[in-house]
Amino acid sequence: MALRATFDTTISRATTPIGRGLAALGVTPNALTTMGLILTAAGAGFVVVDQPMIGGLILIAGGLMDTFDGAVARATSSSTPFGGFYDSVVDRMSDGIILAAIAFWLRDQPRQLGVTLVALLAAQVISYVRARAESIDLDCSIGIMERAERAIALMFGLVFHQWILEPVLWLLAVGGLVTVVQRIHHVWCQVARDVPEELVALAAGRNAWNRAFLVAARRFYGSTNFDAALDDVVGDPRSVTGDL
Repeated sequence: MALRATFDTTISRATTPIGRGLAALGVTPNALTTMGLILTAAGAGFVVVDQPMIGGLILIAGGLMDTFDGAVARATSSSTPFGGFYDSVVDRMSDGIILAAIAFWLRDQPRQLGVTLVALLAAQVISYVRARAESIDLDCSIGIMERAERAIALMFGLVFHQWILEPVLWLLAVGGLVTVVQRIHHVWCQVARDVPEELVALAAGRNAWNRAFLVAARRFYGSTNFDAALDDVVGDPRSVTGDL
């Protein structure tokens, strides 16, 4: 997660001057978001007519629009609730459009078609899980295959489709399903729940295996839930958890 945070910070710093320049020209964040959707649709059109490399290059341009809209919003301090909502909706549409285009292009190749459809389903569920979690004030910005990773993988997969498209599709499908499970579990950990006393007792000792079990239990139940249960047993969970 630290690596992801560093990457996001680097991208933000790199795009801030561009955002200021676009803002000076009168370009709005919503206009860039719309342009990104149009470019994604155009790229999908080239994929459908068996020109995936051109489609991938256009998709890169669309991805840049998606990056610059945030930079313009930061430069002009013009972030609005509707802007965030619109950007999120367009992101979902873009994901569906490009993966649906790839599915149509691969319609005569059953294995790759099936993998693409799984990737499409996973991409939509990933976004839905986060939206539902945030609607009940829970954090859900985790996962090995978030939108930025999926978009970059697709761009490379289309541009270099002769060599890496199928591995990329498998990455999107499997990584997407893993991300869905990660997000559901992350939300589950944030909801208060009872932890079986027998499990708490196994983590309360000071042996090496007790500490190993403690690490696993905190990951599974969430540190807040498990430490609260542990507090009822040992008084101060820090006396057991230490620097874990």
